[in-house]
Amino acid sequence: MQLINLFFLLLFSVLLALACAPPHRPSSQQGLLDYFDTMATADSLVFEVEYVDDENAVSGDTIPNALFFNLIDSAMLAEIEYVADSSIATVLARRRFQLSANIEACHVDIRQAWFQHQSLLLYDRRRGMFTDRITVAEWYGGDGGQLLTGCWLTDYDGDGDKDLVVREIQHTLRPDDDGVAVDELLETAALRVWQKDSFVEQPLADTAAAVRRYPIRSFW
Repeated sequence: MQLINLFFLLLFSVLLALACAPPHRPSSQQGLLDYFDTMATADSLVFEVEYVDDENAVSGDTIPNALFFNLIDSAMLAEIEYVADSSIATVLARRRFQLSANIEACHVDIRQAWFQHQSLLLYDRRRGMFTDRITVAEWYGGDGGQLLTGCWLTDYDGDGDKDLVVREIQHTLRPDDDGVAVDELLETAALRVWQKDSFVEQPLADTAAAVRRYPIRSFW
């Protein structure tokens, strides 16, 4: 009888420990992949920031800040330090898809106040790590002007691989001779083609045509 009681006591202790244990957190970059839902790569994907009336309104699966900023190399985030504040930013896992046999892309959305930034983190399965970060959508600036970025992921050159058409809209407020603020917009386009497991910048033959063919949502 004492052995049976001891068995149930041990079983209860184990179950209690499991119930009280903190949730599992990945300790490697490979574990971070689980936060992103896998999707099939469509013919074209468009990456755009979304307009929100409430600067705190976000939707999606949240990645804990301590986890994300500890697992992603700080050098990869250096270009977005203005938004990637690990203490107050919100990091959202959007989607994950194949770019090649060895490379997966994780679409991550980082918010801080009204600033928005979206990146594709490129994960190399052979090396078991993220090897690159590409900006695909962004919105930042101040009272005098803002910069809006969006991207199309599509087979631009017809070689079967997905390329990135990067679109930018620069919005500035310039006072005229009477001191009245005048809105000015400048739209540009750039191309990054997929070569040897990375996106490589290439010149566009007709930038104006790319602007018309690959529109992005504007707030102005």
